[in-house]
Amino acid sequence: MEVVGVVTAPDKPAGRGQSLRASHVSDTSNRLHIPVLKPVKLKDPQFLEDLAALEADVFVVVAFRMLPKEVWAMPPMGTFNVHASLLPEYRGAAPIQWALANGDSETGVTTFLLNERIDEGAILLQERLLIAPNETITSLYARLMHAGSILAVHTVEALSAGNGHPQPQIALENPRLAPKIFADFGEIERLSNLLDIHNRIRACDSYPGASLALAENPHERIKVFGSEVVNTSHIDDYKLPIELIISDTSIHLAQGENLLSLQYVQWPGKRKMDISDFLRGFRKRGKFELKG
Repeated sequence: MEVVGVVTAPDKPAGRGQSLRASHVSDTSNRLHIPVLKPVKLKDPQFLEDLAALEADVFVVVAFRMLPKEVWAMPPMGTFNVHASLLPEYRGAAPIQWALANGDSETGVTTFLLNERIDEGAILLQERLLIAPNETITSLYARLMHAGSILAVHTVEALSAGNGHPQPQIALENPRLAPKIFADFGEIERLSNLLDIHNRIRACDSYPGASLALAENPHERIKVFGSEVVNTSHIDDYKLPIELIISDTSIHLAQGENLLSLQYVQWPGKRKMDISDFLRGFRKRGKFELKG
């Protein structure tokens, strides 16, 4: 198995001086002496000519733009994508975040052949992974990335040996989708269920960060990271308001008897810190109702 070339995003301005900076993929490819293509437009004739000149048998796509047919139909064994869900569940840009936000106990990785429809091509291989109850996207992303890299190699080997047997995706009546997330995805006041808040904090651990508005200034938001379930067994309590409880030693979110313990916070413009450090500089104590 030989990697004959890599396609990645063009260099982008970065840092204070806004000098052009290559992607990590580009830097790694250069270090390994693998040819790199950085097209601005995927239908550019010169790019298509350079891509064809690589004479690749198969294209492997990971976290890239939607490809035109001129690209994905080029190699003789086709083009497959590595997607971080058990398709047909969670088609879209943010499958890991949505699986966590929905409180799923299982997820996985799928390799599938590209076609004209987003994330709807025939499935090649799948690998299932369990999700721990308090696992965050930081941990789950790393595990899925590792599983995906192994699955990609196995998929190339199967296709090369003629053992790839694409299976059409089973049509679900109500498939769950995974659209791109934005900053408001992490605004926990929008949620009315404490367990949903716990899952949203897990899903937003790396980006965009779960957050809540400060009572003194609703336009100023404090980010919260790491929640641990103390008790979420009182189903009837989910109809009650959600309160923020600040004591001398802890910060909790409560909904009746249901309780979540928060582990880290980040004040606007400040560094992320654990609760004990935060409380040394934050004097307000008591119960405060979250306003959606």
